[in-house]
Amino acid sequence: MARKQRTDAERRLRQCERLSRLLRTLHLIMGSGRWSVDSLAEELECSRRTVYRDLQTLSMAGVPWYLDAATQAYRVRPGYRFMGLEELCRSLDRPSPVNSQELCDVTDRLISAGDQFLEAVREFRRFLDQ
Repeated sequence: MARKQRTDAERRLRQCERLSRLLRTLHLIMGSGRWSVDSLAEELECSRRTVYRDLQTLSMAGVPWYLDAATQAYRVRPGYRFMGLEELCRSLDRPSPVNSQELCDVTDRLISAGDQFLEAVREFRRFLDQ
């Protein structure tokens, strides 16, 4: 049976949805909650298998996650920072107005960090295609 050919827009939308889910997964397991595979799947509205694939992708991208045996929850190693994302959030949480040039600089660094993350994901995808 022939595979359905997706348009470029559909492929890009799927990539954006996957990246969004990966970043949400990272945000959740970096937080203080208890996130098992089942709770992640429920929160992210996806299957358990998708959660496992996303965790593997994060691992290939260099995110040091682990399963905490005591709580049976996924965690990220203490001290790990997703560079750029935290910096942008800190700058936006400031009470003083954000200088537009400073915001542009932070945004550029965030885009660069995202590009590095995306390249790691692409490398993982190439690995899977072999």
